[in-house]
Amino acid sequence: MDTQLAGKLCFVTAGANGIGAAIADTLTREGARVIVADQDAATLASKANAWHGTFTADLSTAAGIEQSVEYVLRTFGRAPDILVNNLGVADPLPFEQISDEQWLRSMNVNLLGCIRTCRALLPSMAELGAAAVVNIGSDLGRQPEPAAMDYGLFKIGILHLTKSLAKAYAPNVRVNAVSPGPVWTGLFSRPGGIADQIAAQFGLDREGAVKKFLEDRYMPLGFGEPSDVANAVVFLASPLAKFITGANLDLGGTLRAAF
Repeated sequence: MDTQLAGKLCFVTAGANGIGAAIADTLTREGARVIVADQDAATLASKANAWHGTFTADLSTAAGIEQSVEYVLRTFGRAPDILVNNLGVADPLPFEQISDEQWLRSMNVNLLGCIRTCRALLPSMAELGAAAVVNIGSDLGRQPEPAAMDYGLFKIGILHLTKSLAKAYAPNVRVNAVSPGPVWTGLFSRPGGIADQIAAQFGLDREGAVKKFLEDRYMPLGFGEPSDVANAVVFLASPLAKFITGANLDLGGTLRAAF
């Protein structure tokens, strides 16, 4: 299927690894020119030839967003046709263990990073007349859990922001979101990640921890892969979705949700 993305200019935040990298790779395969910003300088350097451009910055800060946007505008010579806000981090701590500093860090990463990037780029993207934004939410925004409460709270903010921006910038910019459920990325699989944390909490091995996680959340489809999210994002960003805006696409692989 032709996604009609050949020659489109795309900016993907937090795209060095996992879901972000899968999105950037898929957009590139569809013929788009992609710039990726991330704080992982080593990984960006190793993938420098995979995309049109890369920029190293701490996207949890206003300065990092500003510098990244400046690089995008300078490299492309104009605003991008497509913006993918993939910035996010989750640490599954119990509520009482989340300090003020951690709440503020989570807000800067999971909500303000998206807000700052949209504020910097959407006015000029609107001048293009047919631009698209896809924000990465999370099923935890709609399915509250006892842990990672900060992450879920700010991700529901992403969905509110998506709907509001879709109304504010219609018809020149379509703004949609996807809400992935658990995807097998470093967040789960890395040493000390969620799988290891669950294993330590319940005295299980890693395989047992993963099984418990899936059973507790009732996820008959199991874990997703980064490409599952990337394919949905590319569709929403493409002209094939020209009649879709203000929508949130669930990619949770789960049958439980708050609403």
